[in-house]
Amino acid sequence: MGRYYPINLVLKNKRCLVIGAGIVAQRKVRRLIECGSRVLVISRAITPGLKTMADKGMIIFKRKNVSLRDLLGAYLVIAATADRSINSVISAYCRKKNILVNVVDSPEECSFILPSIIRRGDLTISISTGGISPGLAKKIRQYLGKAFGVEYAALLDMIKKIRPAALKKMKSAKSRKKFFNKMLKGILDDAGN
Repeated sequence: MGRYYPINLVLKNKRCLVIGAGIVAQRKVRRLIECGSRVLVISRAITPGLKTMADKGMIIFKRKNVSLRDLLGAYLVIAATADRSINSVISAYCRKKNILVNVVDSPEECSFILPSIIRRGDLTISISTGGISPGLAKKIRQYLGKAFGVEYAALLDMIKKIRPAALKKMKSAKSRKKFFNKMLKGILDDAGN
């Protein structure tokens, strides 16, 4: 398998399909909802958490066996069933049709994998081991999560307010860079020491 190309996707209003409705699927659905996706979940069973999301209109849930027709028009598919053969068929179909696909328990059948993430407002830190060790990615996420608290969300909110005026007022890229570097002086300067 080749190396992964790190990317952040805009999924707002994109049709995303999750096949399976267990605890793992529920975690994937939550992340898709956070990004503004239109989420359809197909499964014979459902967790209480996913049922609540469906009842609140946050997702669409169809209690049925998946068919390949269900995949048509999907931008992204997550196969999270306990049935390896179903996950493999979904993966093969999606890759053939150039639909982004993640099979939760089989990195080699994915066109993308999901990193472990830390979110602090607009700050997102992604940690990936290339699917080799989700446990190590989790440990690194926990470690970094202690170093990057909610103050980083507040910092980005402040920068978001200041940045448009600074870009408008300071015409040269050099002066803007100097301004933002001065503003961020002291933040993470001693990281790695």
